[in-house]
Amino acid sequence: MTNFLKKIFVLFLAVAYAGLGMAQTHSDGLAAMQMENWDKAIKIYSDLTQKDPADQVAWLTLGSAYLAKGDKNKAKETYDAAFNAKAEGALAMIATARILLLQNKQAEADAIFKKAEKLAKKDIAAKRLIGESFLYMAPENGQRPNYTRAEEALKAAMEASSKDFPTLMALGYCYKEMPNGGLSAQHYEYAANVEPQNPLPVYMLAVVYKAAKLNDKFLVYIDKTLALSPKFTLALRSKAEFLYYNRQWEKATEAAKNLVNNGTDITIEDEMLLANLLYITKDCPGCSALVEKILKKDGSKNYLRRLQGYCDYDNGNYAEGLKILEEFFNIVAPEKILASDYDYLGKMQIKMGRDTNIAIANFMKAIDMDSSKWPLYGDIGDLYKAKKDYCNAAIAYRTRLDSVTTPAAMDFYWMGICHYYCQGDTLRFEKAEKAFARVTEIAPEAGIGWSWRAKAMSKLEPDIANHPELLDEFGKAKPFFEEFVKLGEKNPEKNKKDLITAYEYLASYFFLRKEDENAKLYLDKLVAIDPENKSAKDIKQFMAGETPVPPTKSGGKGK
Repeated sequence: MTNFLKKIFVLFLAVAYAGLGMAQTHSDGLAAMQMENWDKAIKIYSDLTQKDPADQVAWLTLGSAYLAKGDKNKAKETYDAAFNAKAEGALAMIATARILLLQNKQAEADAIFKKAEKLAKKDIAAKRLIGESFLYMAPENGQRPNYTRAEEALKAAMEASSKDFPTLMALGYCYKEMPNGGLSAQHYEYAANVEPQNPLPVYMLAVVYKAAKLNDKFLVYIDKTLALSPKFTLALRSKAEFLYYNRQWEKATEAAKNLVNNGTDITIEDEMLLANLLYITKDCPGCSALVEKILKKDGSKNYLRRLQGYCDYDNGNYAEGLKILEEFFNIVAPEKILASDYDYLGKMQIKMGRDTNIAIANFMKAIDMDSSKWPLYGDIGDLYKAKKDYCNAAIAYRTRLDSVTTPAAMDFYWMGICHYYCQGDTLRFEKAEKAFARVTEIAPEAGIGWSWRAKAMSKLEPDIANHPELLDEFGKAKPFFEEFVKLGEKNPEKNKKDLITAYEYLASYFFLRKEDENAKLYLDKLVAIDPENKSAKDIKQFMAGETPVPPTKSGGKGK
């Protein structure tokens, strides 16, 4: 052979082997069956039977894939084809027995399986296929396959060869489904030892450990899988999803990028996972670019635009975010709208100075769709308060507080303020006093709670000027004003206004009780910070005998 012909021959072999490398094999089919990708398994074994119609193992395994998918009619067709490929021998008997199982003729099928096992002798594939006959065969009544029979037959197959990779994998799968995690892991380990460069048994070990909630081991074996096969898509996806659902955002993002960039069977759902993570980690440019890419592939995924809008809001780009979300609401199907969409829409409308009532309505829609959005009642209360709609603000704050486990003092403070100024509520001062009472309980060192509690209570005092006979009932606000004075006098300049109110009340209280020494104490304090105070002058004149009518500072039910 000349050198030229030798080169041509070598090139021909290279092309031929490359073509073979692209073809699907029994190993690919085994992987699809293990990972329960029945459609892929059906495609692989169908291709194998087309290339070699006499491949009874492919026909029988194709039938198992159809059974697992629930198509018994197709399964019978493949068993018929397996028998017709070669009408004698153990594999033909297995095909016949499987058809009998489909017809619920268990006893007859068992008899033929026994003959097939005896005839198979050392044929490990035939013995394994007997076990797989039970592994994927679900009874008519919806019960699980007979894993016990499958286990018995597969263990018998192991007697022919304890290191047969497909049989070890079948036993690992059988135990996984039983479930018996320990034995499943053991047999997948055996399989990994038989084929140390094969990533499949290592990945299946990860699956077993994940089912057992042994998360550390799951990650270890996922990483071992990827070390053997960096483009193993299911391992890449499993890792990304695991980290995502465990809220390990940064690691999940790196894993999702690895999946999308290196996986061989990437789905739009994989890209959507990455888009979500890019939003969560605030990579808005990356998120937007990926969303656009996804939409070019599948325009029905338009609802992903929400991520762009969310990102813009979180980064302070309110105008752009609002524009995107408004476009989103005009395009997306109503059933695709989430509570968070209304939440973000309302927040951006507020930031852009839109109608407050519309923003409130969107917050309410968010809460109606998702009760966990109850904290939005705080935002609603703030909006009503800003409009001086104190009655609705008080209701919103109260609703929010009903679901707060450990409310803060300021939560009750703002609710109290809104009750205090809600003129449409005849019980506003009673409600305000209760709210401010909680402030004093939560933050007893904060003077503001005592001051407002005292002011609210003073509005509940009897009108002594018109009903002097109720004098004994006057003084409910006294202890609260006294508590405020103790705290407020530490910073008299800051608390001047509230100290004046407190001194006026306490001076009047002691004056009316004819406790002149105490009255004079508070009058002096009042004059010291407010020299022209009229109440102080009136009381002093009366005490000096210069006026016949004693003034009062009794509160009453006024504003």
